[in-house]
Amino acid sequence: MTTQTALEPDHATDSERVFPPAALPGAAIAGAALGLAFIALGAVAVRDIAVRANWLDGQAWSVTAAQWIADLRWQNWMWPAAVGAIVVGLVLLWIAVKPRRRTHLALAGGDGMWTRPGDVARRCSAAVSDLPGVLDADTVVTRRKLTCTVGVRSQVADRALIDSTVAAVAADLLSPPRVVVRLRDRAPRSIR
Repeated sequence: MTTQTALEPDHATDSERVFPPAALPGAAIAGAALGLAFIALGAVAVRDIAVRANWLDGQAWSVTAAQWIADLRWQNWMWPAAVGAIVVGLVLLWIAVKPRRRTHLALAGGDGMWTRPGDVARRCSAAVSDLPGVLDADTVVTRRKLTCTVGVRSQVADRALIDSTVAAVAADLLSPPRVVVRLRDRAPRSIR
């Protein structure tokens, strides 16, 4: 029997699953819009209660709307409305079940460790900027591609060292993206 000390990491078992960080679900936006609609419906109900209590003059809007709907007969304009309601329902259903977009990249160092693509880009730019002959570096990271644009002095910069540094930063990710390194010569130009 082994005991776990406070200093040992608590590893997840095979039955536990770690979900990657993901963006806000699309249903949250639709849910917020529906919530606002229900708040407006509640405000109409409060107004109707005030009319029934004789605090306000006029007719109850909910009763008027119900009578208007009860008096309706099928008309041609209702076909597009019915099709539109079906389309809106299908769109809301898709929004509810579609997978959320992942916002972070998994690190190769351990289970459940994640980083943002912008942080990988900053780390790559900083690592390349420290190399001899490099004037500046700009990096863009997506899930599938890491593009590093490097401003160099052509006589001093070592292309192989720049490539290996960028590849080393990309290797820290669990599934490294394709690496593209672009060099831009920023040699000082003579003024005549």
